[in-house]
Amino acid sequence: MMSEQNPNFYISRVALVAQPTQNRLRAYSAVTGNWATLSVTVDTGDTILVGTNVALVAQPIQNQLHAYSALTGAWTSLGVTVDTGDTFRVSGNVALVAQPTQNQLRAYSAITGGAWDSLGVTVDTGDTFLVDTNVALVAQPTQNQLRVYSAHTGAWTSLGVTVDTGDTFRVSGNVALVAQPTQNQLRAYSAITGGAWDSLGVTVDTGDTFLVDTNVALVAQSTQNQLRAYSAVTGTWATIGVTVDTGDTFRVGGNVALVAQPTQNQLRAYSAITGTWATLGVTVDTGDTFLVGADA
Repeated sequence: MMSEQNPNFYISRVALVAQPTQNRLRAYSAVTGNWATLSVTVDTGDTILVGTNVALVAQPIQNQLHAYSALTGAWTSLGVTVDTGDTFRVSGNVALVAQPTQNQLRAYSAITGGAWDSLGVTVDTGDTFLVDTNVALVAQPTQNQLRVYSAHTGAWTSLGVTVDTGDTFRVSGNVALVAQPTQNQLRAYSAITGGAWDSLGVTVDTGDTFLVDTNVALVAQSTQNQLRAYSAVTGTWATIGVTVDTGDTFRVGGNVALVAQPTQNQLRAYSAITGTWATLGVTVDTGDTFLVGADA
């Protein structure tokens, strides 16, 4: 059951006040009910971002990265060179800083709330940076690397594979999905398990449908006639070989994937909790309504 203390309950618990005249960074946590103040020079050119449980302040003049966790109620500072060309992303429990000049990937987890987790690797301006809730994805076509960060474990995981410009990248909640039509690979990562990538060597077509949300990824393949789902809870793929029509409806939300098939007269649902599909053979009309519950 989710609660206000659970970092997977996606309602903001952080407030941030930056004061350049007073030279103060003040953050408030709804979890601890307290303010935490940092006495530092605050410049007008600083980058200031907040997510559900994390705040990030990047200071190119002061060469400081400051992160705040609403779960621990504390600041963590890192004295490093900060360049104007750096990339900053914040979402949920993750702060990501990509530094092409310094060749560093730096991530901070509001869940672990400890030190910054840095990765000294080549960072190119053409890299893709995606962050959502508990996962960060960095796709590097020049370096041929897929790198992911989990806010649950506070660790990076890298996979050295060919990365093509036509690949599809999706992140949501605890899931990262990479679909590679040239390499014929579906690759998924779970921020919950925080281990290796879970790859599936299958034909991937450019017309496939790719959806992700919280703990589930859905890949619907009309050419291959396959429905494939991935669970971030179990860290596994589940595939069913069925006719997939262009008029089918696909929905994902939280722990559920739903596929409605009016031509086949089938309702199919997948649970990220059990990691299994359940099928119901019933008449499905094009005017039916299909809804999947949203997270809080």
